[in-house]
Order: sequence, then C-alpha cells, then structure tokens
Amino acid sequence: MIKIAYRSFCLGVLTVLAATIGFSQTDRELAAAAAGDKYVISAKAGAVNFVEGSVGIVRKEGRSGLLLKRDEVQVGDRVSTGADGKAEILLNPGSYLRLGPNSSFEFATTSLDDLRIRLDSGSAIFEVFAANEFRVTVNTPRAKMNLLETGVYRIDVSGNAVAKIEVWEGRAQLGDSTAGIVKKGREATITNGVASQAKFDRSERDAFEQWSRDRAKELAKNVANLKNRGMRNALMASKLGGRWGLFNSFGLWVYDASFGSFCFLPFGRGWGSPYGWGFGNSIWYYNIPTIWVPPVVVNNTPVITPVVTAGNRLPVPPFIRLEQMSGGFSGGGRIIQDSGGFGSGSSIDYSGSRGGASSGPTYVPPSPPPPPPADTGARTKPN
Repeated sequence: MIKIAYRSFCLGVLTVLAATIGFSQTDRELAAAAAGDKYVISAKAGAVNFVEGSVGIVRKEGRSGLLLKRDEVQVGDRVSTGADGKAEILLNPGSYLRLGPNSSFEFATTSLDDLRIRLDSGSAIFEVFAANEFRVTVNTPRAKMNLLETGVYRIDVSGNAVAKIEVWEGRAQLGDSTAGIVKKGREATITNGVASQAKFDRSERDAFEQWSRDRAKELAKNVANLKNRGMRNALMASKLGGRWGLFNSFGLWVYDASFGSFCFLPFGRGWGSPYGWGFGNSIWYYNIPTIWVPPVVVNNTPVITPVVTAGNRLPVPPFIRLEQMSGGFSGGGRIIQDSGGFGSGSSIDYSGSRGGASSGPTYVPPSPPPPPPADTGARTKPN
C-alpha cells in the first residue's frame, strides 16, 4: 500500500511539474513512464534516443544547450556533435538517424510521408524503412540524396564542396534524376556538383559504423522483450485515442522505461532490422482488434475471405505494400471488423490520415507468411 501511494504521489508531482513548466505531450508521457506507467506509444519523428559525449542543440528561436536523451528535436533546431559526440534520433517509425562526431544536422520537415533532413557537416548513418509513401531525403550543401528503399546508408560531408553516400543496403538517388541511382555496395562522391560512383568494401567498418550496427542489434533485442500484458493496454489506449493507424506508418515507436529508450514495433510479422537482426516480435502478439489480420492457413493454403465495402476492395496498408515490393519480409492478411472484445463496434481505421478507403490500391491476397524468427537478435541476412 505504501509503495502504491508513493508511486501515485511521484506521478502526481511529475504531472503537475510538467503542466506548470509547459512540457510537451511527449515529455509528460515519458514522465509518467518514469513514475511507473511502463510504455509510451508514438508514431512521431524527432525524439532523441541516445546521446554520448559532447552534443549540443540550438533551438529555432535561438536558445542553446546540451542535447539530452529523451529531448525532442523540432524543425529548424540545429544539432551538433563534438569530437567525442554521437547521437541517435528517431525518424519515421523503424528509421533512425545516427550522427557521428564533429557533425551537424537539422530537420527541414518531420512529416512521416515527406521527411527531409539537412546534413551540413560530418557523418550520419541512416537505418531506414522506406517506400513510396515514407521516404527520407537528405540535403547536403551541394547534393540532394533520396533514400528510396529500406536499407542502411552512410553520408559524409567534407566542407561545402564534397559529399559522399555509401549504400550498405538499399538504393539511393542523387537529385531527382533516375540517372543518379546508387545501388547496394556502391558509393557516390559528389565534388563541385559532379558525381562519380565506385564499389566499396562493406566488410571494412570504422568505429562509427560498428557503433551503429551494435545499436541496431541492441534495439532489435529490446523489441522482443516488449512481450508484456501492460504493453497491450498501452497499445489499446493509444489506438482508441487516435494516436496511430495502420496507414500512417510501418509500425510504432515504443518507449520502455525498463531500458530507457524507444524501439520499433512493426506492423508486419517476421520483420527484422535493415542490418539483418530479427525483431522476434510484432503488433500481432498483442491481439489488437480491428487491425489487418494474417490469413488462416489450412493444408498449406491461405484461406482468405475478401473484405468489400460498397463493391470495392479495401486498400492495402503501407506495411503490406512494402512486403510485396521488397519480397524480403513475411506478412500479408486482411482487415477485418472486430465483433467483440475491447473496442467492440468501433470502426476500422482504414484510411488513417491519408484519404478515403476507396482511393487505395486493390488488395491482392499474398502467400502465407513463414513463422517469425525463433531467436532474438539473430542474423537474418548478411550485410
């Protein structure tokens, strides 16, 4: 009883302080998590997930100070690292920006369907889930780089005249011309506006690249450790509160107070990090009603009842289209109307914030999904 009363007192104090000082909604949620409400669900970009060494921020309105873990970077804020500094910033759910030493960046937008970043100096590694709806664009002083596909990309800026991109996994585009495509295993160097391409050895990694890989592995393990009854309650509360929908992203950011950072909970089954570490978890584990449900498999054949509204098939969520495009993930299924349980009778979030249900592409039933990875953090593909 004393422990419960103390927790309630701490939560009350933190809530009052947050309201008094004028903290953001994310700040208040993280304060609640620290006081014992274990999970925070988000689909936003900009949260600071890791900081090491000297990292500073200059806010858009001119205030400056140290960048701290769990801060939020807004459009127009400039983040800079010192010689010993590193930072990890959340982009659209599943995607990370990892900033190396002696580097500087700012967000031009934080919109999930048009996320644009300006890297003015130094080095950044982007671990991203990307498709037509959710691409990441990086502008340097002399070049524009579009990260077209799910993958791992390193971008270096040396002075005002030279920029380089290495595609460890995925596919990038220089500028807006299809002639500027950079494929996996190749690097492009832009000097005074002129680009040249060459192969590079992906087995050679410096300390910055190794740190990024280690972070990806650690975060993949954290995803599997989210399997907890309280996690379902947090997902349901945020879903019913309109905080997320299947058409707004590929998954969700989940803050777990037990390991003090966000990790990515995918909407698709059997997914893994672009580095190849299996997540071993997905939103399917939590039995959330009114979401896209995998087909039932009978005698190795998917049994799918097409869902129609006014004679039109329902559109396909972006995560399913990503699976169908890449061929690298398992998944598939259909959207159903839940007929009972938590949230019974509520309407399905068919369109999220992206328009009406009839405007999307026709659903094509996919093949049955393989089981999710058995081991947490295991390699699923070479890189």
